[in-house]
Amino acid sequence: MLSALRSRFQRLQDHLSIAQQVSIATGLVSLAAITILAFVAAGMSRNEMVRRITSDITLSARMLASQLDIEMFERFSDIRQLANTPALVRAWEGPIAERRALLDELRASMPIYAWVGFADPAGQVVAASGGMLEGQSVAQRPWFQGGLKGPFVGDVHEAVLLASLLAPAASGEPLRFVDIAFPVRSPDGRLLGVLGAHLGFAWVEDLRQGALQGDPDKEVWVLSADGQMLVGPKLPAPPFSPERIAHMTASRFGAFEEAHGIEATLVSYAVAGGARDYPGLGWIVVARQDASMAFDLPTRVGASIIALGALVLVVTILVTVWVARRIVRPLDILTLSARDIGRDPRVTNLPRLRGAREVIQLTGALRALMRRLGSVELRILEHAQRYEEDIAALRQIADSDPLTGLMNRRSFLSVAETALRGTRSSDSLGILMADIDHFKSVNDTYGHPAGDAVIRFVGAAIGSVLRRQDRVARFGGEEFVVLLIDVTEADLLVLAERIRSAVKDGKVMFEGRALQVTISLGAALAGPQDRDVDAVIERADIALYEAKNSGRNRVALASDLSRVA
Repeated sequence: MLSALRSRFQRLQDHLSIAQQVSIATGLVSLAAITILAFVAAGMSRNEMVRRITSDITLSARMLASQLDIEMFERFSDIRQLANTPALVRAWEGPIAERRALLDELRASMPIYAWVGFADPAGQVVAASGGMLEGQSVAQRPWFQGGLKGPFVGDVHEAVLLASLLAPAASGEPLRFVDIAFPVRSPDGRLLGVLGAHLGFAWVEDLRQGALQGDPDKEVWVLSADGQMLVGPKLPAPPFSPERIAHMTASRFGAFEEAHGIEATLVSYAVAGGARDYPGLGWIVVARQDASMAFDLPTRVGASIIALGALVLVVTILVTVWVARRIVRPLDILTLSARDIGRDPRVTNLPRLRGAREVIQLTGALRALMRRLGSVELRILEHAQRYEEDIAALRQIADSDPLTGLMNRRSFLSVAETALRGTRSSDSLGILMADIDHFKSVNDTYGHPAGDAVIRFVGAAIGSVLRRQDRVARFGGEEFVVLLIDVTEADLLVLAERIRSAVKDGKVMFEGRALQVTISLGAALAGPQDRDVDAVIERADIALYEAKNSGRNRVALASDLSRVA
């Protein structure tokens, strides 16, 4: 059968002219190339659009999850400080009017608190903001029962006792709260009662709107740890299966594609897992975007290529039929000349052939094509260089703290771990952990912009003291970490004192005010017992706490602490 087909093909060739054979072959090859190019270009375009959209919504989900953790940690710290500060503990045994005034002042300064109250050990509300629920029993409320045992954070729930006492939400939705409670004990350890606070849940919607950034194509949801919708559209059922929720919780963050028939949605998620000693409620932030945008553009690209290719194909066939008879004789010359291109560096183009106007036009067109290919090659090189520059800029952003320009935690740990592996035998690597004293007071008194100015000043002051081989990074919040290379214990303390003095003697200028801050530092020198740099940082962090507890604005050395112990 194969032989018969070959025989028919040969007979067909015998009946066709060279011009016809060239035209048919050119048409088939061009059609195949255009089709392949259309599919490849559409696929590449789709993958790039999916990557860009996924990167954008992943960033939105992770940033919102981080904001939720930070906000809850700050509120958790507020109630803990109110319950545990010795000077305030005495107030819980004072007159009711004084207790109520204290709670009213907290709620007035932080409108996020819908209600703050103090209940005695039997569960009766003794004092509360606005006097609400005073004299009533909250003994059966989860926040009170949890607060009797220790620090308590309760997940989102609708208002119960306060539903009729508070103004309804502007949206008309039922009031929802997040509970925080701490036990209050006297200096001699006696249980005085439970301090509880209900946080209104509207602030989560404000953060969600900020994450949307006015993008109508993007959706951002906040789900509970078991997958129930907390903030987002009302759905008849949870948006994800229990298996999917379990995977999200286990992996902490990620992305996937949801298919709905012929439609698809790109989904990214991040779990709000807590911050520092705030345990977190396991809220899941989900960012979604319709993938049709990612698929429509590749489809249009492919269709445009095919349409343009069809036009080019028609023109090519017509031109080929017209010129095929006239290019037979110059073909050998062109072939021989083309063989040298790419082999002989002196040959960069085809020769100018004469003999017929059509041949001159063809050789001229081929020479112009060679020049255009050179221009395209140059543009490709330029795009490749620009791509490498963009990648370098992205790496710089990924490795830097956006507020101070210093190294961030990830890049610092990588550099420090490499340095530790190179200095373990000589024990010449030191770590300093620094923390701004009373930083919360700066934020509470002057606002977060002033706090940012203080953080930038401290970062610059630390950097001005360090040597060329040393490194400094912002670990988050008001904490900084310093890597000192080739130091002794004496050098470590000298450099730490210089940093402390540089911060203490400087002033932060903010809106015409001169703010003065101090820092406390913990120092640790790497030793053979340290398995990794985290062990050195942990010892320096313990020393930092010792410096804080010893009065602040001082340096504590980890080796001194170990000798005391």
